[in-house]
Amino acid sequence: MQSSLFEDVDYIHSDPYSDLETVSECHWQYCFGRHRVASKEFPLHQRRERYHQISAIPHIHHDFIAIYFVRAGRGTRIVNGYAHSMARGDVFLMAPSTIHCFHASRNLTVDALYFQQRLWSEREWEILLALPDLAAYLSPGGDAFAARGHTDHFGHLSPESHVRVEATLAEMRRELNTEQLTHHLAARARLFTLLVQLADWRQDKAFCMRPARGSGIAEVLAFCEDNFHRGIRNQQLAELMHFSEAHFREVFTQ
Repeated sequence: MQSSLFEDVDYIHSDPYSDLETVSECHWQYCFGRHRVASKEFPLHQRRERYHQISAIPHIHHDFIAIYFVRAGRGTRIVNGYAHSMARGDVFLMAPSTIHCFHASRNLTVDALYFQQRLWSEREWEILLALPDLAAYLSPGGDAFAARGHTDHFGHLSPESHVRVEATLAEMRRELNTEQLTHHLAARARLFTLLVQLADWRQDKAFCMRPARGSGIAEVLAFCEDNFHRGIRNQQLAELMHFSEAHFREVFTQ
């Protein structure tokens, strides 16, 4: 019997083409803006996504922010050339103008939230970004990405915290599936609260700051085989296993 963690999937990813060097361009209007009338006024979209044995085709999100909550499965997410393994409970905050792809996914299921900056007023953003971690992770551009350690992995939820997050996501899902603007306004408020909660957990060190597991050596070898034509750094391979570069060299040469 299939676990309930894999149920209610809205989107099963399929490769748009086979060219691993071409970056797939993602704009809000094309990806989400045509789905509902309410999204024009409240640019917020939620869906449960599944990735399984797909090609590592890079995507760039030009004009919207993404939050990914890993629900089940495993895989590796490569962001601006830097790899991070994925496990249930991981949270990723992806700023605009970021390139990412999923690699070696095995029944990887994520709860994704997508939204544009115009979801809130300038003053609301000013208040939200007064939280230092959110300001760092939601800032676009290469310099901002480097400043946060070449990652958009925000934290790892405890089982208790994950239950709370999933309850919030379930309410948002119900609200966004209606065409009533009052419910979309309620979902917007829940997202604001959720971001504040995530920032508080991070500040209070309530997160486990790394995934539950790193990639195994077999997954690293598979990554090398799939990306032999690219410039791969030892640091990238070490990060897949959550090893220091020196420790990775020692393990890899054995």
